[in-house]
Amino acid sequence: MARKKLNMITLHSWQECDAALRSIGENLRDIAAIENVMNEQIASAKAAATDKAAPLKEQVAELELALRDYSQTHRDDMDGRKSKLLTFGSVGFRRSTRITLPSAKEKLAAIVARLRAKGMTDCITQPDPKVDKDALKKYGAEQVAEVGATLIVEDVFGYDVNVERLKD
Repeated sequence: MARKKLNMITLHSWQECDAALRSIGENLRDIAAIENVMNEQIASAKAAATDKAAPLKEQVAELELALRDYSQTHRDDMDGRKSKLLTFGSVGFRRSTRITLPSAKEKLAAIVARLRAKGMTDCITQPDPKVDKDALKKYGAEQVAEVGATLIVEDVFGYDVNVERLKD
């Protein structure tokens, strides 16, 4: 690619400076008008795409619920595995653990104090002491309950679509 040489503009009077400022102002105004038109077109395209995709998203949500319900009621057909491989993807369950904490500040402060007393300081984040749920998950359910939190373990449904098979 060839290099471009910039033309240097040289101003010789205050009137030329004033004319340059006017030209800059007009150019900036025109640029803003062009960008406004562009932003309106983008907003219009986004709204049209949202409207067009809404029925498809609704159908996907309904099919997801149907997949989950069927998989839950026919879990015995999965041969004790976590997932079942199908032609166009797979369905399955994964174990999910999460920590729930009380929302009251006094109760959270009490949990932080119990964590410190039990030497579980890796579960406390600073500067204002908060409970690090990810660190707390590493402890057993008994220890989590002792400090006043709740460990919930559940199987969560999920699916993967094999996009490569759709191309056939």
